[in-house]
Amino acid sequence: MGTCWDSQFISKTVMDKTDRGTLYRVQIAHRFWPMESEPSDNFGEPQTNYVHCSTQKPAYIFESDGTIYAHLLNPGGDWFGYNQGDYPVYWATCHNFVGPDFFSDEMTEKARSLGYPLDLPSDQIELTKVTDILE
Repeated sequence: MGTCWDSQFISKTVMDKTDRGTLYRVQIAHRFWPMESEPSDNFGEPQTNYVHCSTQKPAYIFESDGTIYAHLLNPGGDWFGYNQGDYPVYWATCHNFVGPDFFSDEMTEKARSLGYPLDLPSDQIELTKVTDILE
């Protein structure tokens, strides 16, 4: 609340690939600033997160306080405040799409044309290891 943020996509590397999707390691840098001011040109140190590109189990995966979490995503369908920021990284990683509008009727049609069913679960789950998302 009262804070703006932005992300800078640094890189992506394939970690594993199955018939259900591709798991990428991504490097992302962030910056934060108060709403009433201009953003700094400086982003923080890049962080390593993960994206599972899949029409069956799309996910954004990250570690927080020693726990690995996966935000299960629903491209083209419902989204929530806690996972809204995951969609730009997901679309950039999986479909080389860099917005700006990730939640429009046009994106719903784009997701449908790519094979997303639009009714996938949108949830946060814990993983023992990042590659558990492939199961």
